[in-house]
Amino acid sequence: MLRSLRFWLAFLVTALLVALFLREIHPREMADALADVEWLFMAPAIAVLFVALYLRAMRWSILLRPLIRIPAYRLLTYAIIGYMANNLLPARTGEVVRAYVLGDRERISKMGAFGSIAVERLFDGSTLVLLLLLSGALVGYGDRRLTLIAAASSLLFVAALAGFYALTYSEARARRVAHAAIRLLPRRFAERAEELAESLVTGLRSVHDVRTLTAVAVLSVAAWSVEAGAYAIIGIGFGIEVGFAHYALLLAAANLAIIVPTFLGGTGPFEWAATLVLVGAGVADGVAGAYSFVAHLVIFLPTTVLGFIFLWAFGISFVRAARTGAPPDRESVAVP
Repeated sequence: MLRSLRFWLAFLVTALLVALFLREIHPREMADALADVEWLFMAPAIAVLFVALYLRAMRWSILLRPLIRIPAYRLLTYAIIGYMANNLLPARTGEVVRAYVLGDRERISKMGAFGSIAVERLFDGSTLVLLLLLSGALVGYGDRRLTLIAAASSLLFVAALAGFYALTYSEARARRVAHAAIRLLPRRFAERAEELAESLVTGLRSVHDVRTLTAVAVLSVAAWSVEAGAYAIIGIGFGIEVGFAHYALLLAAANLAIIVPTFLGGTGPFEWAATLVLVGAGVADGVAGAYSFVAHLVIFLPTTVLGFIFLWAFGISFVRAARTGAPPDRESVAVP
């Protein structure tokens, strides 16, 4: 791991943004704010967060229908394992872990599962950009750096959506591109790669039906809106008096900021962006910093603990799961 460029890139980005976060706050004021928190509000915030996670599991169930019909409550366990791995491994390796564990236990194509997760992430990013633009229009960004995040993320996801539909609108075109990529692989992988390409195309094309597209879009907006409610409940515990639009702006900015490769579930960029939003809304920087720290903890700890429990229940060691984030070997790319 220490020889991996991805590892050191994630480390540098995390260190830089943790430093920027600390620069925005006064540590003593942050400590005072933490001493005054009403911690009882964290329990309902966690409950609301899990409602949002269940809505995402419902969305994932729809995306997986071309591969397998599996209820949302079962998918929720796999999703939480993925969140746990994202929290502890660099560069969002948890998405690979989630696809691996799902494919291994449900006997479906791991590459097809990964394709559905890629579509999920595209809709998540697009929904967050929409929330960022709408909430920013309502309450203002309050900081030019947030305006920069809005502009950069809008360009990124408009380009990603356009590229995604240009590539996958035609099944024949998607297969041609996949098969062209296969020709770059060593000959001994050609037969297996053909199967993987078929599965990947199936996963990626799961939202070309209008009803499916509508359901996935509605569930994406619903999930992120509900999660913004969890952020608002945490704010009540801090006595912060800002409107729901500010929490939607905070949610969008903080989660778009963690797109960059980092450690520990986006530690650094999350706190930095969330603090910018609250300070721009007139919240004292110590309180804003304390809120950002606690909000991230509320998201981080429950999914990490539960993810370990589910992984243990499945009889899979964390080390084995973490290895699936490395370049694929014969075991990790096999199609059951």
